[in-house]
Amino acid sequence: MLGVDGREEQWCTACAAHDGSVELRVGEPPRRGLRRRRDPDGEAWLRDHGFVAVLDAWSLPVPVATSDEQCAATLEAALAGGLRVQPDARIEHVLTHPGVIDGADAPPPDAPLEQHLAAAFRGLVHAGDGRYNIGSGRPGALRAWVWVVGGELLVEREVPGVKDSPGESWREPLTPDGADAAAAELARRERADRPGADAEPWLLGYMV
Repeated sequence: MLGVDGREEQWCTACAAHDGSVELRVGEPPRRGLRRRRDPDGEAWLRDHGFVAVLDAWSLPVPVATSDEQCAATLEAALAGGLRVQPDARIEHVLTHPGVIDGADAPPPDAPLEQHLAAAFRGLVHAGDGRYNIGSGRPGALRAWVWVVGGELLVEREVPGVKDSPGESWREPLTPDGADAAAAELARRERADRPGADAEPWLLGYMV
């Protein structure tokens, strides 16, 4: 994630999925005035340029073949047109949410969903701390959080049609076998909700 002059609401990022697809995101247009009114002009600019509103951000999925230069130019334009960032603003790296923790082996891109999830969750076991944000689709939608809590893996999953978040949760041991079990069960439940889940781009981000 890149931030603008230390302003929390002005940021941009590129999210890479396990299949190589990329999703560009920017923060919400800054709200104005004492009543924190939304910026309809900024939102209209983003919408007119293909961005769609997601949780706390605006997202634009781009083709796999999109170059780094094209991605950078698109984000630069979105910051200026949608978030009112000035040309001379200072852009700084703020944080990175890796899909695989250092030291963990990433499976091949065409591996089954549970193998990608297991690689991430085994990294949590090794780290003994932190959490994973898990999303899928184009644009990405939140599917689950997986935490290290009380010496266990806690899986909190969003359930279609259930307003409360999370819709369901369960725990597994903080062991490699527990990581594999959590991955297999999460993949099973996602496929039950959406039979095409394996074909979706999956976005995994580790946070401490």
